[in-house]
Amino acid sequence: MGDMMSLCILVLKIGIVNQPLIQYRTAPASSNIKSMNKRLELMRFMIKKHVSSYQDHIVDALLGIEAISNARLHHWENEVMHAILNHQEISQLSKRYLVSPSYGDGGMASAVRIVSIEKRNE
Repeated sequence: MGDMMSLCILVLKIGIVNQPLIQYRTAPASSNIKSMNKRLELMRFMIKKHVSSYQDHIVDALLGIEAISNARLHHWENEVMHAILNHQEISQLSKRYLVSPSYGDGGMASAVRIVSIEKRNE
């Protein structure tokens, strides 16, 4: 019974709150910012260190990355279309991407949709 009494159960509740609980800022010299420059190097180290785990879950890991990529492309496309439909200027980076989009990841289809909207909106 003593062992049963020493058993501690931790219950975590994860959810979305209605208002910010903290004001989070990142300074340019922050390790969060600086580490992004070394992200690929850090990922290579972690993958090599835990290669068997990555091998066991490679399909889910790659599909997860693809889902994130698709979502980001979709959000970017919506932002650009919103700007065009509201006669706002799009960024130079977006303009360059529209001239030379990526292939095989939905980039070309996205660019075609954007340019089509742009032509109709002129």
